[in-house]
Amino acid sequence: MGRAWYNFRAMKKKAVFFDAGGTLLAPYPSVGEIYTSVARKYGMHADAGLVEKRFQEEFSSRDGLASLNAHSNEKKEKEWWKSLVRAAFEKVTVLTRFDEYFDELYDLFGRPDPWRLYPEVPEVLEGLRARGIVLGIVSNWDSRLHSLCRAMGLERYFDFILASAVVGSAKPDRGIFEKALSLANVHPSEAVHVGDSVDDDWAGACAANIDAILINRTRRVLPKIKTIHSLTEILNYLENGCPE
Repeated sequence: MGRAWYNFRAMKKKAVFFDAGGTLLAPYPSVGEIYTSVARKYGMHADAGLVEKRFQEEFSSRDGLASLNAHSNEKKEKEWWKSLVRAAFEKVTVLTRFDEYFDELYDLFGRPDPWRLYPEVPEVLEGLRARGIVLGIVSNWDSRLHSLCRAMGLERYFDFILASAVVGSAKPDRGIFEKALSLANVHPSEAVHVGDSVDDDWAGACAANIDAILINRTRRVLPKIKTIHSLTEILNYLENGCPE
């Protein structure tokens, strides 16, 4: 343990920030599968793969949750999601009882039922906490992130949780990263940010002068970007330097 601990200290990293969706947790089995499963109860039938594709297209066209970065309230957040889901479904099926459908769907995604932690997450977070590292979540998410993390048993690992819709700043904007640095009470050189988006996580953290690592579970070819394929590689990275 002595050598590993010494190397870890030598890196002078005192804080690790994590993205949430796609990094710590993900919809299970998929957004498309969940959406269509609930939709069938309301007389709407569509292919899960097509729903997933249309959802991702709509989500990207609206710049994701970055458009909810102005201290939104729950009503505004729900209307934002309702507009997105409606636009996705209108392209794949005839809408029936849509308002009822969406109310159930929105409530569902605020609970842990449709979410799964990646298998390595608890062990990695426990390992970091045992080493005295300040941990934070920095995520483009609505205000339900805090209650969701609590329900999934994540909250206990983290010193703070930042949801963009609450902070009023969304990645890749520097503001949300600067808020994280302030809460962690560290200099940018003392922090690492881990996420799955090149544009939001990697580029955003780099712009804030924070060391950035991309979690690349699909093993995309990403030249000149520090990548890991599992969060279990975090400790090795911190102790021994840049992953291959």
